[in-house]
Amino acid sequence: MKRLIVFIIAGLLIFSSSSFVSADEVSDLKAKIEALETAVNSLKSQLGNLEAKQNVQTDNVKKISGLEESIQKLKESQVGTLGEGLTIGGHLKFALYDRTQGKHNGTDQHTNGSAGFIGPDSPLYLMVGKELSDVLRLDVRTMYEVAARATPSLGSDISRTTSTTIATTVDTAYMTALLPQGYELKVGQMRVMFSEDYAKETWWHELYNLNKGTCTIQSWHDFGAELYKNIDFDKWSLPVYFYLLNGSSVDNNENKTVLLHIAPEFFQTKLRLLGSFGYGKWDDKGKEDMLRTAYGFDWNYQKFNLRGEYIYSLYKDKQVPLTALTPTADGKNEGYWVKAIYTFNPKWKAVVEQSYVDLYKAGLTTGQKSMISDEYSSTSLALDYSVTPSSTIITQYENVNAHRSDDSDKLDYGRITMGWRTTF
Repeated sequence: MKRLIVFIIAGLLIFSSSSFVSADEVSDLKAKIEALETAVNSLKSQLGNLEAKQNVQTDNVKKISGLEESIQKLKESQVGTLGEGLTIGGHLKFALYDRTQGKHNGTDQHTNGSAGFIGPDSPLYLMVGKELSDVLRLDVRTMYEVAARATPSLGSDISRTTSTTIATTVDTAYMTALLPQGYELKVGQMRVMFSEDYAKETWWHELYNLNKGTCTIQSWHDFGAELYKNIDFDKWSLPVYFYLLNGSSVDNNENKTVLLHIAPEFFQTKLRLLGSFGYGKWDDKGKEDMLRTAYGFDWNYQKFNLRGEYIYSLYKDKQVPLTALTPTADGKNEGYWVKAIYTFNPKWKAVVEQSYVDLYKAGLTTGQKSMISDEYSSTSLALDYSVTPSSTIITQYENVNAHRSDDSDKLDYGRITMGWRTTF
C-alpha cells in the first residue's frame, strides 16, 4: 500500500513537472508570434505606402505618356502639313576643262581652254516632288540655263560667247495618279517617252555633252496626258506608254497628237526592244501632217552594254520663207546613234558613241524641190569616274564632221571636255 501511494505521488510529480515545461515553451512561442505579427503588420504598412507611391508614379507616367503622344501627334500633323512626302533634289553640271579646235570652211579656229558653266550644255535643274496622298503625286522641275554658245554649229565660227545670261524655264510639271489594275496616269508638261535615252536622262552619267544633233532628233517636250501600264509575262514584260498631247512643241491647233511607246524586255537574253510612233498636225490650221518614229534596242551582257536608235521625223509642207511666194517643202529630221559601254568596276567605265543626223533647215536646194539640210557625223569617246553612284567626273573627246547639203558651209572639229555631273 505504501508502495502504491509512493508511485502515485511520484507520477503526479512527474506529470506536474512536464506540464510546467510545456507552458513555458508555449509562452515563448506566443511572444515570438506576436513579434512576428508586429513585423508583418509593419511590412504591410510599408508595402501599402510603396503601392500608393507606385500608383502616383504610374499616374504620372500615364500623364507624361499622354503628353508625349500629344506632342508626337502634333509633330506628325505639322510634318504631314509641311514636309511629309516632300522630296527636293536637282542636277548640277559644270566643266572643269573645255577646249575646241578645228576648221570652219577650211579656216583653222579654236577656243581657249576654259572652265565653269559653259553654254547651254551646263544647266542646273531643281526638282521638287510632293506625295499628296497614297495615289497622287506632284513633280515640278525648273531649269536654270546659261545662255552662252559653246558647241560649234554649221553657219558659225568655232568660238565661245564671252557674255552670258541666265534663262529660267519650267522643264517639267505634272501630276501622277496611281489607278486600279496597275495603271498610272500622268498629266502636265513632261519629257515625252519618245526616245528613252533622252526622256529618262540615261545618258546624263555617261556623256558630258550629247553628240551633236542627236538632241534635236531625240527630244520631245509637250503638254498632255500619259497612260502607262507594265504587262508582265513569264519570260518577258511589256511596258506600254500612250499619250494624248497638245502639240505645244510643234503647233497651235485644236488637234491632239497621239504617241505610242512600247519597250518589250526579254529576261533571259537581257534584251529590250524600243519602238515609238507619233502622229499629229504641226501647223496652226491643223492641216499639215506630222509623223515621228523611233526604233531601238538595249542589250546587256556581263559588263557590256550596247544601245542604239534610229529616229525619223516628217513635217509635211514646211514653209520656207525665201521669197514672197513662200514656197513649201517637206521638213525631215532623221538619224541614228549607237552607244557601247564597258564597266570595268563600280568606279570606272568607258563609253563610245557614234551618231549621224540630217536636220532640215529653212531654205531650198537648187530647183526648189527639197529642203536644205545640215548633216553631222559625230564620234564621242568618254572615260567616266563615279565619285558616288550619282556623281560622275566625265572626260570626253568628241570628233565632228559636218556640212550643209548645198555645200555652202562645212565644219570639222575636235572637242575635249572634262566635266562633273551630280544628281542630288
